[in-house]
Amino acid sequence: MPLPFLNLSDDEIFPFLNFVIAGYACLIFLPRWKFTFDFTLCLVVVYSVLYFLLLLHRFAISEVPLPPEIAFDTLEHVSMLFSDRAALMAGWDHYIAFDLFVARHVLLDSQSRGIPHLMVVSTVPLVLLAGPAGFAAYMCLVVPLHAALCGNRTDIAVDKKEKDH
Repeated sequence: MPLPFLNLSDDEIFPFLNFVIAGYACLIFLPRWKFTFDFTLCLVVVYSVLYFLLLLHRFAISEVPLPPEIAFDTLEHVSMLFSDRAALMAGWDHYIAFDLFVARHVLLDSQSRGIPHLMVVSTVPLVLLAGPAGFAAYMCLVVPLHAALCGNRTDIAVDKKEKDH
């Protein structure tokens, strides 16, 4: 399906989604580089705009009929939606954008808590491969680490915000 305003097919767009690896490389290998978080946020925004355009085209512009029985109430209905190539492409883009956003949050959160990068970096590839499982692993890791590094203090975030103002 040609993308609105770009005249590119899904097959031509798909390789650009693999550029997400550059964002993960920055998060893993350059976590303190001054451009890492801006760069990864830009990737998330670009993939999010692409997602919007893919949805717009598939559900509002495309003349190709959607598969019958599309709904979100059963797994069978959801699988019918993803049997549509254009919907699958949009779904993959959603996965790419959202998981990079979560991985970015993981690093920002760990840095704000003062947790060493080497202690949490293993969760970043897990976020890439299995988003919610990677985030859950990070949370299981960060809560005890934060408590060990900071004690039971809950005022650290408040203190930091007050210093920033």
